Amino acid sequence: MSASGASRLNTAAQGWDQAVFRCGRCGANRTVSTEADYLKAVGAHRDAHAVWDRLNPIERDGLASILRVLLADVDLGREFLALMDNQQPATRPNPTTPEGATP
Repeated sequence: MSASGASRLNTAAQGWDQAVFRCGRCGANRTVSTEADYLKAVGAHRDAHAVWDRLNPIERDGLASILRVLLADVDLGREFLALMDNQQPATRPNPTTPEGATP
């Protein structure tokens, strides 16, 4: 997103027909046809930068790899999330620690 947050709006006789958002940080361009889509695109891009900034390079690579697999197949992504939602906690007490030792 540019520092000024400005976009180039193309106007037509009955209002604007598209808006172009250009990110000042990464240079990404997004063209949308409604104001609602513009606000959604800018918000999603801003949020993507916020997530990016919180991850280290190894985490970024890992997350990108996982997202490429899951987003390539909508059904796989849906089933993966359903599987995660239905699983019991996978962590069990470690029997070698005081918390996990049996009396």
